[in-house]
Amino acid sequence: FDQSDDIAPFVSDADIIQRICQNLIDNAVKCTDEINGKINVSIKKISDEKVKVSVSDNGHGIAPEYHEKIFNKFFQVESHKQRNVRSTGLGMAFCRLAVENIGGSIGIESEVYKGSTFWFTAHLGKGIAKTKKFLPDIDLRGRRILVVDDNKVSRIVLSEMLTSMTFVVNAVASGKEALESIRFANESGKPYDVIFLDWQMPGMNGIETAYTIRKLPLNAIPSMVMGTGYGREEVFKEASMAGLEDILVKPGSASMIFDTLMHVLGGNSEEKMYENQDETPLIENLDAIKGASILLTEDNELNQQYAIELLTDAGVNVDLAINGQKALDMLNKYSYELVLMDMQMPVMDGISAALEIRKQERFKDLPILAMTANVMANDIEKCYKAGMNDHIGKPIDPDELFGKLLKWIKPHTTGLVQKLEQKSSADVIEEASAKIQGDIPLIDGLNTSLGLKRVRGKKAFYIDMLKKFIVNQAETPLQIRRSLETGDKATAELLAHTAKGINGNIGATELQIMAADIEKAIKDNQSIINIETILVPYTEAHAKFIALLKDALPSKTQTDIVDTNQLDAAKAVEVCRNLEDLLANDDSLSVKIFKEEQGVFRELLGTKHFGTFEKAINQFDFEKALEILKNRDRLI
Repeated sequence: FDQSDDIAPFVSDADIIQRICQNLIDNAVKCTDEINGKINVSIKKISDEKVKVSVSDNGHGIAPEYHEKIFNKFFQVESHKQRNVRSTGLGMAFCRLAVENIGGSIGIESEVYKGSTFWFTAHLGKGIAKTKKFLPDIDLRGRRILVVDDNKVSRIVLSEMLTSMTFVVNAVASGKEALESIRFANESGKPYDVIFLDWQMPGMNGIETAYTIRKLPLNAIPSMVMGTGYGREEVFKEASMAGLEDILVKPGSASMIFDTLMHVLGGNSEEKMYENQDETPLIENLDAIKGASILLTEDNELNQQYAIELLTDAGVNVDLAINGQKALDMLNKYSYELVLMDMQMPVMDGISAALEIRKQERFKDLPILAMTANVMANDIEKCYKAGMNDHIGKPIDPDELFGKLLKWIKPHTTGLVQKLEQKSSADVIEEASAKIQGDIPLIDGLNTSLGLKRVRGKKAFYIDMLKKFIVNQAETPLQIRRSLETGDKATAELLAHTAKGINGNIGATELQIMAADIEKAIKDNQSIINIETILVPYTEAHAKFIALLKDALPSKTQTDIVDTNQLDAAKAVEVCRNLEDLLANDDSLSVKIFKEEQGVFRELLGTKHFGTFEKAINQFDFEKALEILKNRDRLI
């Protein structure tokens, strides 16, 4: 992106744009040197509804007499060294046709021995969105950072991202220049706090530079982060031996870069939004993937409920697997268009499950998306190495989830995707809240605005999540402590990791940060005494929060109560039959139907058996729920 432009979000057929870009990039890759080849992709705003995309390489170039013919079918230009062939047969012809269909134009700028730039313009619909601005803690702002990278574009992009995060940034092109800049900064009393080192640089690579930095007579050794586009295991090993604190796999997103910095500086994330922009829920029409079949692999009940609610709202069919092994079993029985895979689960974790899935040829193209609260570069790299296609951060942001679904699930309808009515999240929340009488109580430590945003303004669902939090999370601090006392650090870490995500889902941000600190302390193998210094205040804050929730939330909602005299027998029979069919097919819509009609089931099953039935539904034990429902007459 041309960072100098205020690029608004655009809306178009993502598949067409992606295919055009992929063709141009593939073409550039074929015609650049395997060692010294460089490819740049840039996007520049031309007007409010027009952008220009350019793909440049430093290959052998194309003579002017071929420029007009390059987009013809099956036309090829041999490179001057006869190494390979410029153009991809129908690829360039497809690009021209596709670009023209979206109201744009396409062209080439090239000279022999001076590389080539293929570009196209596109007229796109203009969307609205709230842009994330990443801000560190107050005391971390203004920290000094040195970027070391021989690639000019990489230096510019990373420097501008870091500058936007309130850091003071300097950039150099080599290890030698880095050493000089570090010495000067130290002598002038303005030392660097963090050094971003590219791995592969001419003369002195990133590893060698790191070793040399550690030998300099500095007042304090700066933190160092290695940037690599390779992700090879030997890079991680060498970087660790050289004293680098983290690995940033290129290309790194703004959020990945920010999280990496917060990790090495010991700060907390503080994501804020630009105040002059409106926030939008979803731009693309989810009708394009309505009816798609998704396998959700998640072991925690609250996370299951949250994800299923969002997915069923999007009109997709969801099946649940409670661990990686169950996911493998279900994949062997049923057909799915995408798998959402939690990372940390008992029996079989997400990484192991993904590796097993990829061993089967029939699943080679099945999209697998990781769901993880660990968004550090090395964690994401593990997901990709296991064969996953993408990742979604926890707590799940609805817009990110829906955007990834649209990216990886093939559309079920033809033609360009239509835009939804564009409303801000504030409007969504206000409209949803207006439909339900009463207000959500103000609870100390609970960001209800954030919690409502995560459930897209569904007030009743949000209150239901808070009630389930009381039941399912009340014992979490005690469970963590017991696991540590018995030496089961793996379980303790998993409990803290799960608590971090769940606290984030409901908007308990302070508890979320404290749980994250506990998880990190356990993961870093700190002593029990050190972990206790974090666990004790977390236990106290957690107990206070649970008590406030219990006091603030009523024991029953209006949907729990039904007037027996008004119960429609015919409707009750129909509702039961519908639910029986859904339960028999392990359909996650069972949960939604139960919630909508739970008053009916309470009356039919009676108080004694309703509780058992409700628990089975909420825990997705559909087999047990079906048995209770079928035997309702005998039970009563």
